[in-house]
Amino acid sequence: MKRTLSLFALACLGSFASAQGSDTCATAQALTGTGTFAFDLTTATTDGLPDAACNFFGQSDITNDVWFTWTAAANGRMRLESCTLTTIDTKVAVYTGGCAGTVLACNDDSCGLQSLLEFTAVAGTTYTIRLGVYPNSALGAGQFKLDVVPPLGILATVVNPANGHTYHLLEGSSWSAAQARAVQLGGNLVTVNDQAEQSFLVANLHTFGGVTRDLWTGFNDAAVEGTFQWVSGETPNFTLWDLGEPNNGGSGEDYCNLRKNNPNALWNDLADAPVGYHANPSGVVEIGVNFPTFCYGDGTSTACPCGNVSAVGAEAGCLNSLTVGATLRAAGSASLANDSFVLTGANMPNSNSLYFQGTTRLSGGAGAVFGDGLRCAGGTIVRLGTKLNAAGTSQYPGPSDLSVSVRGLVPAGAVRTYQAWYRNAAVYCSASTFNLTNGVEATWAP
Repeated sequence: MKRTLSLFALACLGSFASAQGSDTCATAQALTGTGTFAFDLTTATTDGLPDAACNFFGQSDITNDVWFTWTAAANGRMRLESCTLTTIDTKVAVYTGGCAGTVLACNDDSCGLQSLLEFTAVAGTTYTIRLGVYPNSALGAGQFKLDVVPPLGILATVVNPANGHTYHLLEGSSWSAAQARAVQLGGNLVTVNDQAEQSFLVANLHTFGGVTRDLWTGFNDAAVEGTFQWVSGETPNFTLWDLGEPNNGGSGEDYCNLRKNNPNALWNDLADAPVGYHANPSGVVEIGVNFPTFCYGDGTSTACPCGNVSAVGAEAGCLNSLTVGATLRAAGSASLANDSFVLTGANMPNSNSLYFQGTTRLSGGAGAVFGDGLRCAGGTIVRLGTKLNAAGTSQYPGPSDLSVSVRGLVPAGAVRTYQAWYRNAAVYCSASTFNLTNGVEATWAP
């Protein structure tokens, strides 16, 4: 990191240049470093071709353009903008592969009639910059700025007890900047898989800090217009579009947002860097469970005792008296020096639940029939603690409990397995009145 910063710092020396731009791409003017550069479109002609990636308000072309090249000194997320630096209606694009290359990013109106885009730079790669105006707009001169995008700050962090995933609420930004930050943090912008997850986001992040917020998700149709996909690669199986959405307003709205002007945060599509009322949504980063789960009641492990099979892909235990499979998820750090390891059970009746630790995966991880479910954690068993479920959920440790590593007498480097054993609300499957979650495994660092 120090080396990367120093390269950019050196590149910034003397960055205010007298660049004006070349009227032809073949003779594009080379820029050095980062900073603020001049451009002049007063006598510029149109050299480039229309491109679908630049389709804004029905216009795919950039007219009266000038051209620059810029070579990245180091890896980094870059921002190019003309905001407040000119009065004309700019339109900009960045290409890889030279004049006949691919449009990496394009923008028309991100800040009034001016432009802002972001792209990921790779050290040693030369990028071509095309700057012009929206077709039939007035010509003129001004400046544009090229600089490193600072990392977005985290406003809040919450853990969803239903899936054990961690969600970070970011500062407001473009969709591209939020997704880049999500990758830095080890995740992606959130994938909303069902109404329960939508409700969790609304309850915890939509009005965080007393401010109603637009929230970026990972749903987008940037690759193929009209075909929305999750950036995480997960299969789309749930949507919650607001009335009339998505509408691709302005022919450039490719990114899904949980809108602030709806109490249920129904979805709408926005541009990468929207302006006006919906400017600068906050990205929601979702980081999945880092601790492997095993021993599911979906038929992939030992058969559930009464055919009480849970849904495939739910990663849950066998069905219980609520006709759902209970889940166990882990979050935090499994480190003896910094033990923030938390076990969260969900989809259980509001009864007692015993959290316990084992030293092996029972039957190789397939588990063995026990009550209405499967016992998954085997070997030497340690009872961590009993909790009363509320709204089907509980956690160990609580505020007054010993940490898992202390209560479980865990040595450095040990692999431990975990499970929750809970009471059914009534006789459901067998004569037993208890069931279990799936298993979780953790390897403990010193």
